[in-house]
Amino acid sequence: MEMALVTMFLLVLLLGIVDVGRAISANISVRDAVQDGASYGAYTPLATADDIKDRVRASVSSPDLSTATIDVYCDLDERDLRDGSRIRVDLSYDVDLITPIMGAALGGSINLNPSAEAERFFEDCPDGALPLTPVPTPTTTTTTIP
Repeated sequence: MEMALVTMFLLVLLLGIVDVGRAISANISVRDAVQDGASYGAYTPLATADDIKDRVRASVSSPDLSTATIDVYCDLDERDLRDGSRIRVDLSYDVDLITPIMGAALGGSINLNPSAEAERFFEDCPDGALPLTPVPTPTTTTTTIP
């Protein structure tokens, strides 16, 4: 009886460890793929957004990124060629969990959202790139007490 209870606990623990390992491995792979896509977009003058997305998908063999959502953003503001522009590649990928209890508690999957930015020293953004919205700068207000 005790062996059955301990075995079930150890089995769930083992599957949880496997899930964490799979998530960490997938996170490393998709992060590297996004960085490769951003570098490709930054150094290839005629690359389109679809070319960059294909490069991200081709960068890794596991996990399969065919179901992942990949977005390419570019700073569309007119800038001096020396200043270049920013290009960003975002990816969203779900790692399905195999542990029954952890899977139910966490919703069945872990969402990975890596992002990578690079300077692009070309006048034009890749065709099909979305506009890169600048991060708003925080404003400071000063209040004087009379």
